[in-house]
Amino acid sequence: MNLEALKEIIKNNVEILETSARENKANEDTVVGIAKFAASNGYEKLSEPQKYHFDNCIRNLIEDVQCSGYNHEFEEMPRECPNVLDDDDLVEFYQNDGKYCESCEAQASTDAHSKESFFRD
Repeated sequence: MNLEALKEIIKNNVEILETSARENKANEDTVVGIAKFAASNGYEKLSEPQKYHFDNCIRNLIEDVQCSGYNHEFEEMPRECPNVLDDDDLVEFYQNDGKYCESCEAQASTDAHSKESFFRD
């Protein structure tokens, strides 16, 4: 569980928490409040009802987050990536509105280099 990533979400992307609350039919203000409390005090300080909301609405945002996948600009069908982002990358993931796993990042860099070389020649 990455509480630093949770702090980043609270600080700069609170709408992610609100969306997760709506998708799980929970009160947005309650989920945001629980996230703030957990970020400051830790998961173990939450009550059982708070843990329920945390586990259903927040945990999936800061633990085992799946790569969004890289799609080449000429591919019509999006590719799903099965990789999970490293815990160390989650803060950067939320700071940059998404980040790729190492495999997708390598493919994006290769495609960018190929495109640059093509237009240079």
